[in-house]
Amino acid sequence: MSKKKQDFLGVCKSIAFTWPKKEGIKQNTTQKGFVFTMEAALSLLMLALMVAALPQPAPFSLKELAITQQANDLLRVWSAKSTNEMGMITDTNNLFLGNAELWNNEKKLIFAAAKGNSIATEGIILDDFLVERKIRIVVYYD
Repeated sequence: MSKKKQDFLGVCKSIAFTWPKKEGIKQNTTQKGFVFTMEAALSLLMLALMVAALPQPAPFSLKELAITQQANDLLRVWSAKSTNEMGMITDTNNLFLGNAELWNNEKKLIFAAAKGNSIATEGIILDDFLVERKIRIVVYYD
């Protein structure tokens, strides 16, 4: 056997003799508990980072609901008062500040430059002579 192998075996034997024996290690298996390892901590950290990186929904806004309610209120007022086209144009411009289109029986009364999102509301109004008018309001908002 070569000198290197003998030296290596000698070192291994000395480590084996100094290593604690199985009988010398006290193990208490009657106590309940758990071991939180570094791998478990890293796994939980990775899970938290992945959940945090998920796309978040847009913040909740009641803007769309308010716009729809305003347009429906206009239709109710117009149906109760039998408003003419000029009154409808004035009311729509005052309420929506020029960001709306108004249609009466497929005839466009107000033109607005389309910008961003839009909400459309339609209704049928009967006048004093029971003539049916289909009214559509399209409101543009950001």
